[in-house]
Amino acid sequence: MDRKFLHLAILIFLPLLAFCSKKSQLTAFEENGIYGYKDQNGKVLISPQYSMAYDFNENGVGFSFSKSGWVCIDPKNQILLNVFQFDNGPDDFSEGLARFVENSKFGFFDPSCNKIIAANFDFAYPIQDGFSKVCNGCESVSDGEHSMIQGGKYGLIDKKGTIVVAVEYDSISEVDPETKTVQASKAGSKKEIKLP
Repeated sequence: MDRKFLHLAILIFLPLLAFCSKKSQLTAFEENGIYGYKDQNGKVLISPQYSMAYDFNENGVGFSFSKSGWVCIDPKNQILLNVFQFDNGPDDFSEGLARFVENSKFGFFDPSCNKIIAANFDFAYPIQDGFSKVCNGCESVSDGEHSMIQGGKYGLIDKKGTIVVAVEYDSISEVDPETKTVQASKAGSKKEIKLP
């Protein structure tokens, strides 16, 4: 086969392959105060049933508000996970991960709604400087408008979910990005912990 013809065929075929493999991006629409989803041609694929909905992202998933709170759905309207609600919307992504809740425990997921870190903690703070502060035995206490996390034992995980500081401290500071350390306290005693 002529090399020029082969190169031309590849140049024509690659964009076509990229176009065909692009994930379906559904658009949210509102009807009588309830949201559903339409495809690029305006055909209704998910009938109106949500109180709020965002357009599907480039990864082919959408975030919608249902009776059970914020959920991540696929184009077949299957719930992939329950997203942690933050500031009246789905949790924001921080360093590529956001929080989900499963059986009252927190974990992390990626923009395709794949669960990356299992839901093993009573609370988890957003990823910051490559780590998340987590706690067990803690609880959310509301003051009416806001809530705070109180009690329990704290530790630190990395973006893969590996525990890098045991979940056994009464408190733990934010990561100091310059020294890669945290300050932790237990039973009135404080110490500095160097991170990997």
